[in-house]
Amino acid sequence: MLSQYKFAWPKTSRRAVPTLYQQLAHLLAKQIEGGQALPGQPLPSELHLQQTYGVARGTVRMVMRELRERGLVVTVHARGTFVAEHG
Repeated sequence: MLSQYKFAWPKTSRRAVPTLYQQLAHLLAKQIEGGQALPGQPLPSELHLQQTYGVARGTVRMVMRELRERGLVVTVHARGTFVAEHG
C-alpha cells in the first residue's frame, strides 16, 4: 500500500492529499531518477504493481502514461515497460 511511504509535496498544491496515481508516479520516478532502476531494466508488470501497491489497473496505466510523457520509461508492445536510456 502507498500509505506506508512518506512524500514531500509542495505547499502550493491545492489537494491536501495527492491522488494514488500521483503517489505511485512520484515513487517510481524517484526510484528511476535515484538510480535504483537502471536504463533498459524492465519495470514490474501492471499486475505486480496493482498487487504490490493495492491500486487499480487504470491507476497503474495512468502512472505508466505519465512516466512515458516525462521520458523516464519506454513501452514496447508485447514486451513490457523499460527504464528509458538517459542522454
